[in-house]
Amino acid sequence: MRLVPLLALVLAATAVQAQPRTGAAPAHTLAVGAEAASVALQAGGADRNAVPGSGCSGYINNNQPSAKLTVSGDGPLAIYAVSGSDTTLLVSDPSGRWHCSDDANGSNPAVTFARAAPGTYVVWVGTFSPNAAAQATLSAVRGQPAW
Repeated sequence: MRLVPLLALVLAATAVQAQPRTGAAPAHTLAVGAEAASVALQAGGADRNAVPGSGCSGYINNNQPSAKLTVSGDGPLAIYAVSGSDTTLLVSDPSGRWHCSDDANGSNPAVTFARAAPGTYVVWVGTFSPNAAAQATLSAVRGQPAW
């Protein structure tokens, strides 16, 4: 029976979740240099975060990043979100590597870099539950988060 292997291949392909689109137009753009940058936004979406790794949980909108951060200079960098809801954070750094966070400070996420390269960081602020939109503030600062 040739249908059984074909059916298994089709089922496996449909189980794969779509990756977030780093090239999609963001909801917000921020420039981070010597000064910190922040923006109020709506977190969450219907798409399960399909990036594997520790802290990679929650739901986002794969087709629209929450923000793109243009970071200048080098040194430590913290990207974090603050919300009254349980939020998550997904970041693609300038080299395309993924970084995730859930519950870095209570239910607020943070991704920190000891020596962040300049360039574009693509960020999604998610919620722990699907379609559970939440108000959040996304911030980026050279140094430590200002919780």
